[in-house]
Amino acid sequence: MTPEALREHFPHTEHQTYLNHAAVSPMSRPVREAIDTYVSERHGADPEAPVENFESFFPMMEETKERLATVLGTSAARVEFVPNTSAGLNVLARGLDWEEGDRIAVPDGAFPTNVYPFLNLEPEGVEVDFVPTEEGAYTVDEVEDALGPETRLLSVSWVHFLSGFRADLEALGALCDEHDVLFCVDAIQGLGALQVDVEAMGIDFLTAGGHKWLMAAQGIGVLYCDEALQDDLRPPTGWLHGPVDWEHLDDYELTFHEDARRFRTGTLNSVGIAALHAALGLYLDAGPEWCEERVLRLSTILADELSDRGLSRYGTDDPAHASGIVTVAPDAPEALFEHLKEHGITGAVRNRNLRLAPTYYNDQSDLRAVLRALDAFETP
Repeated sequence: MTPEALREHFPHTEHQTYLNHAAVSPMSRPVREAIDTYVSERHGADPEAPVENFESFFPMMEETKERLATVLGTSAARVEFVPNTSAGLNVLARGLDWEEGDRIAVPDGAFPTNVYPFLNLEPEGVEVDFVPTEEGAYTVDEVEDALGPETRLLSVSWVHFLSGFRADLEALGALCDEHDVLFCVDAIQGLGALQVDVEAMGIDFLTAGGHKWLMAAQGIGVLYCDEALQDDLRPPTGWLHGPVDWEHLDDYELTFHEDARRFRTGTLNSVGIAALHAALGLYLDAGPEWCEERVLRLSTILADELSDRGLSRYGTDDPAHASGIVTVAPDAPEALFEHLKEHGITGAVRNRNLRLAPTYYNDQSDLRAVLRALDAFETP
């Protein structure tokens, strides 16, 4: 697939420059078509379409899990759907058998999603230790300094939501293995833009929502759980966490699936899964390696051009920790945000910084549009 053909799947590019993929992404034509197809079927207008498609939808669900497994570097048995990143992290936070005095290490300045599920364990005597960071950045040594004999879990954001700092997951995974600490990753700001291999990197638990860089829909996400950790987690319950005996539904035998399906409590967001299926198909067709290279190239060019215009970057410019997020600290962030908006450019203001986040369907014309608008901006 050529970059031009890929871009044609995103009709918004004809009239706006969208650089806010770190918040919520536009849907491609394949994603919209997948949603329309599912909704049309459930609508019942087609006499041949099954309105009640609970079981007929299973093959698409399984194929979506296979695609997720390919992207994550694992098997489909280790993958399950969740509504969002927070729900995934709560599977881990509420599933472990915590003891008073246990500790959890989390880099400070993380998005609240990766903090509150663990702070909520304080009534059980679990303490959170914050790894000191500078504008989202930290070293592996600083993480090691925060680990102690009582540390059971390290939970990090793959990519910092504001600075774009990309954690060295492989090094952190090795560190956790050395210290016998569980390793959890909030992957929402990287998955779909950068490459990951959960097994090679020693990740025990990973979760992400599908509406940012995966470019699917809101309300659908994924979790990965290592098989050894799965056995130590108490799953949430509903009615789909184990095999269903349709003829004896009231026998109430609490049995869990042997794979990650045990974390499935009830009816899933089928519309969201259809969207995720299509989004992953487009991503895999484009090629994860190519997508990562393009995201990093575009974000690097953008960061350099912004620096040349005197805009101070928030976060590190170390290529080893680069991602798709470029954040700057202008004198008047809100005014600059509105100025860009008037020029058809969508970014975001977070913590009084301007954040821009291009992805792989963006191109040089999008960057030129931003730079032209910036050159025309006068600080109030």
